Amino acid sequence: MEVELTSNTSKALALANILVNGVESLIFDCNCSDAYIDVEFSSLEDLLGSDINVNLSGCEYRPDKYFELDDLIDYGLVSSVNVSLGSSGINYRVLYDEAIKTVLRWAIPYMRLESLKTKESGVEYMLVVLRDGRAEVLEGEVDRVVIPEVDAVVTVHTHSTLCTPSTTDMKSLTNLLINGGLGFGVVSPVCYLLIFRVGPFTEEDLITLKNLDIPEELTVSPRKYLSNDLVVITGY
Repeated sequence: MEVELTSNTSKALALANILVNGVESLIFDCNCSDAYIDVEFSSLEDLLGSDINVNLSGCEYRPDKYFELDDLIDYGLVSSVNVSLGSSGINYRVLYDEAIKTVLRWAIPYMRLESLKTKESGVEYMLVVLRDGRAEVLEGEVDRVVIPEVDAVVTVHTHSTLCTPSTTDMKSLTNLLINGGLGFGVVSPVCYLLIFRVGPFTEEDLITLKNLDIPEELTVSPRKYLSNDLVVITGY
């Protein structure tokens, strides 16, 4: 069973994902030191339909292509994208923080209600936000739900009690991050856990995930860095 959950919020998460990926491709390709988003916004939803101005600073080369940023137009998420050299605006990494806030505000409360079903039946559910902004809630099986072969931005799935990710969960997260997604969450009626990147996914991050040991009894942590660009957030 699938439930459509596409909204401006899911589209905004996709926008943030494409934007950070495109900016980081530009930073790498042009050998830049940093990048800034010269658009005023108070939430990710404010960026939908806007004109996105990206300023690159400390670059060795001028940009001659936009990489993933072209997808913002193709998916109808923004009106236009412009890339220039400069340092005005806010640092692009703010988009990572806004994405995490959005998941905590939207996905975790919704999936916590779904987790009540999991507690009763054992059947797990997963919210999947796709790269084009569409979102669906998928019904899995008892103690199991698997990410389909899609380009996911974020996934959040239910457990009946504990929020400790399984080995399969961690493999799914690793694949999601390797493919450019932002992160994933686990939620139950009594807890939640998020693991998100806040920068480019690196070999160091990959090793960190492979060696990560999360205890069954979670300690509430608003934000704990697992590596330079990988964070875990837990709560009740």
